[in-house]
Amino acid sequence: MNLHLLAGVAVLLILVGVSAYREALRNEPIRRARTRSGALPPADEVE
Repeated sequence: MNLHLLAGVAVLLILVGVSAYREALRNEPIRRARTRSGALPPADEVE
């Protein structure tokens, strides 16, 4: 196998992995905020 082709595939896989990791980090705080607000009663009911 050509070394340049192998290096190109490796770089592509790394970029896909980094992109998926950044997307997961971007979505994580939203999930945490939703679960926290879902566990607490709405502010109107507290007052």
